[in-house]
Amino acid sequence: MTCERGSEPEGALERRQEISLVQAAEEVQKMLEPLRQGEFSLNIGKISVYVQSAAKARDAKTLANFIRFAHLNLDAVLVQALKSLVFRPRLASKADEQKKATALQKTFDRLDRPAQAMREHYQSSSDPLNKYLVAGPWGHEYLKKRGIDLEDYDRELCQILGCQEMIAGKIVLGYTGLRKAIDLVEVRAIEALI
Repeated sequence: MTCERGSEPEGALERRQEISLVQAAEEVQKMLEPLRQGEFSLNIGKISVYVQSAAKARDAKTLANFIRFAHLNLDAVLVQALKSLVFRPRLASKADEQKKATALQKTFDRLDRPAQAMREHYQSSSDPLNKYLVAGPWGHEYLKKRGIDLEDYDRELCQILGCQEMIAGKIVLGYTGLRKAIDLVEVRAIEALI
């Protein structure tokens, strides 16, 4: 089953509403711990520190900054993981990449279900730069701008790439859940400040 917009399993929303700030912060730490390996360890560690700091923030501005830094580092880890999983042609220049990205964007902008089209394009294209763009950082950023939940896209992409057991694959698979968990820490921390 695939869907373009994220849907939570039945009861997940209710469980998230019952969770405390401390539990929300601990949940993020549990999700991060298995990902804290090798080249990803530094940025995963930063996310952990920012989330812990957000949970202890004494004012809304400080809280917002810690959450923003947690998101920035999570996005950086995702980009790093994608770059390690998806081959980027060495001969492609930045200008080539930009030109292809613009053409792909025009194509996908016309579609109601761009994530599905991007997966199909990845599988059918023989152009390595096209493959890199749709499966790599550009494709993820494009889908985020379109407001599309990345969870299904990432799961199917990792199946196509056969990388579910690699640490980079686990980061890609865990990205959406981590982002939601960090957002929940922010919600609970705001509630605690009121």
